[in-house]
Amino acid sequence: MLIIDRMVAMVRSGPGPSPEERAAATARYQAEEHARQVRQAEEREAYLGAAPRYVLPDGSAWRSAQMLGRLSNGGERDRGRLYHIVSEDGCGPMGGAGSALCGATPGRRSVGWGDVEGTPATCPRCLKRVAS
Repeated sequence: MLIIDRMVAMVRSGPGPSPEERAAATARYQAEEHARQVRQAEEREAYLGAAPRYVLPDGSAWRSAQMLGRLSNGGERDRGRLYHIVSEDGCGPMGGAGSALCGATPGRRSVGWGDVEGTPATCPRCLKRVAS
């Protein structure tokens, strides 16, 4: 009965969009998506330009980030209090679980490092490693 109702509704609604209309809609969607991605990349570059950056003598670049907790309740109440210095590749939503300059690594209950923060690093061990 349900399938017949769907078929009747499709017949009553008439033919769908033509192939040309579908192609135009697809092209329009792809252009909008590309523009959105370009805008997000520009915003990200501007944000990273304003965030503190630590360059070590070997030329590697590092940023400040917090270690996130479990994120089980959405409040992130169990994340770390210190801002560590983490490699640019290691921080962010898809950064992974690399270690900070001080050796701190996300534990088994942590989801990893947070995104790059505009706050300078506060971990005394990380700052000591940068200074030396």
